[in-house]
Amino acid sequence: MKNSSKVVLVTGAAHGIGQAITEYLASKGDIVIASDCDEEGLAKFDCDQKIHTVVMDVTDPKNIEEAVEVVKGITEGVDCLVNNAGLFIGGPLVEVELVDFEKIFDVNVLGYVRVTKAFFPLLKARKGRVVNMSSEVGRIAFPFNGPYSMTKYSVEAFTDSLRREFMFLDMKVIAIQPGAIDTSLPEKTVESYQKYLKDSEFETEMSRVWKVLGKERYADPKYVAKKVFKAIHKRNPRRRYRVKNNKQRKLLEFFPESWADYFIKKFI
Repeated sequence: MKNSSKVVLVTGAAHGIGQAITEYLASKGDIVIASDCDEEGLAKFDCDQKIHTVVMDVTDPKNIEEAVEVVKGITEGVDCLVNNAGLFIGGPLVEVELVDFEKIFDVNVLGYVRVTKAFFPLLKARKGRVVNMSSEVGRIAFPFNGPYSMTKYSVEAFTDSLRREFMFLDMKVIAIQPGAIDTSLPEKTVESYQKYLKDSEFETEMSRVWKVLGKERYADPKYVAKKVFKAIHKRNPRRRYRVKNNKQRKLLEFFPESWADYFIKKFI
């Protein structure tokens, strides 16, 4: 594995997994360009000389263009783009408001596309890599998790297609699939479900989700950061890295669909 310093752009860097990635890469000697729409959240990095901050909203094309110009003032090329910015929205698919579907796809899917397109010239200049933050629910979908899971399935397709295009340019694309990680996401999950719980056709079933979430073991975001570092620096990285995926949920992937449906209905 090469340990030479890399220039890495991280989206959604102000909190959670993005913050862990930013801090870990900087501690290992990489130059990190930390971007987020939360300017106050980025202020925590001001004292670190290896971290440059750029305010960027992945849903705003003009703002992304402005961020590209800022990054050009920092570096002539980017060794890796880490598409990490994201949000969670859940609830029954037939009850979630269309505006919420549009919101989550705008960030979790189109955000990745916009940023990758905008920074492609800087990536190409270094034959850089793209690391896309997916999820274990980008492989198996669960009830009341549909909007989020739909976006992560899309990220998987985006990653595969992009990888098979970039291979002609000798550039690599890698997906990271975290399981339950100790961030604000569990809290956001509860908030999202509560929005649709009252008067829901699935009120009883959704209420059981609280018990499932309460039993979940959440891993340190640093585990994800370490995999991202490996994806950036390893000469021949894997196409996908699973990070702290739940063993029981992983088993469901190998069952016939009828069995998986039975166990999900029985235990949720």
